[in-house]
This record gives sequence, structure tokens and C-alpha cells, in this order.
Amino acid sequence: MPGGGADRVTGMSIQAVLLDLDGTVYYGSQEIPGASDFVRAAHARGVRTMFVTNRSNRTPAEVVRHLESYGIPCTEDEVLTSSQATAQYLKSGTFYHIGEYGLELALTEQGLVYDEEAPDYVIVSFDREFNYDKLRIACRLIGNGSRFIATNPDSALKLKDGVVPGTGAIVAAVQAGTNTQPVIVGKPERRIFDLAVERIGVDRGHVVAVGDSLQTDIPAGQAAGIRTALILTGVSTQEDIAAAPVEPTWVVENYAELTALVLDDDGG
Repeated sequence: MPGGGADRVTGMSIQAVLLDLDGTVYYGSQEIPGASDFVRAAHARGVRTMFVTNRSNRTPAEVVRHLESYGIPCTEDEVLTSSQATAQYLKSGTFYHIGEYGLELALTEQGLVYDEEAPDYVIVSFDREFNYDKLRIACRLIGNGSRFIATNPDSALKLKDGVVPGTGAIVAAVQAGTNTQPVIVGKPERRIFDLAVERIGVDRGHVVAVGDSLQTDIPAGQAAGIRTALILTGVSTQEDIAAAPVEPTWVVENYAELTALVLDDDGG
């Protein structure tokens, strides 16, 4: 039940689970206890899983290797990053980007073409080599009519040694320099979940989105018409729910509760 302990799923059974990564499957370099057991149990019951992440700088192959290091079975088709979602959302055209290799690869694999002179899109993402020159070019192009796209709005990342600026900090700089709001593809917008549901091929009434953030995962799920489970292993706490923009369908403390909620019941 919202804001409390997890009741078992009633109504239509769960056929697919969309899992966030940071704070949900792992935190820093450590697996969240029970994550690998949950994924294997889901597969054993015929429940499909997909890992849907706002993180944009890694390729699906890198994500797969990371998950496999925890013993989590995964293929590249079961990973959807905000870079991939952005490329699939745009479909075609020309682009200038602020971002790392994971974004560039996703865009070029989709068939989009780099253009620093008059691109259709200026795409802003996480970039550890962000500088004034990149900011200047992005602002000039948007001012000349290129469409401003952001992979995600996450303002900060929590690492072992503290908090560092995320994509949202770079997006804010471009916003300030252009007085223009971007189209956001990643969570909390629904676009990334819509693409995930389309790829996984399951009616959204049979899908649950699991994440640790009341600011991104849960609003995106609700907007996409998907039931949501907040797992209290990452950034959001039980106390945060009262002030959250959207309440989750369920709240679980850990993977044992998540397993009882979506796997240990036939949906009746």
C-alpha cells in the first residue's frame, strides 16, 4: 500500500519488471543485497526484467559487464539507458552533443549524424569534460534554432566520496545561456518508460517499475501508466513520501519484500 509495507499484487499478474540501477540494483560499487537473487527468481518464473537507467555515459555492453560481475543475468537488449532512449525518441536527423561516448554511440547507431554547424538537435548529457567552449557552441546553436534535448535532469550524483554535479547541472547552464527549456527524455518524464514497454512487448498493465527515487522513478512510472514500487535502498526514505510529487503504488524495504510482492503471488 502507498506509504507503508508491501501488500501482494492483486488484479493482473506481473509479467515484466523495469528496474532502475543506481540505488536500486547497486549503490556505488556494491550490489544491493538480494538484487541478483531477485532477477534470477524473476526469470525462473517467466517474469521479464529490463534495466532502465537515467545514466547516459555508459554503453549497454558496459552495463551488462557490471551487472554480470554481481551474478545478475542480463543481455544488452535488457538495458535501456537515457542515451539510447534519446536516440530512439529522435529517430533521425543531425546533432551536436555535450556528453560522453555512451551518448555518441547511441546516437550514431540510431543513424543520427554529427553536425556542429546547424544541427537539428543539441543534446545535453553527463560530460566530465564539459567546458565553456562546449557551452558556448551549444548556446549558439540553440539560439540559431536547434532543438534543445536533455537525456535526463539528474542534478547530482552520489559517489563514495560525496556528491558531484550530474547532467542537470550542465543542462541548467545551457538553459541559463539560452533562456530555453529542454525536452527531457529520461525519468521523471514518461518517454524512457514508453520505449521500455514497447521494447519488452508486455502490456503496461502487467508491468511494474521499481526504483529508489521519488523524484524520478516514481513520477515517470505513473506518467507512463505503470504501477510502481519504491524500494528503500537508495536516495528516498519512508519519511520523504509525504512530500513527494507522486506516491508509489507500493513501498518495499528490500528485495525480500519485492519478491513477495511481485513474484510469490499469481496475481489473484
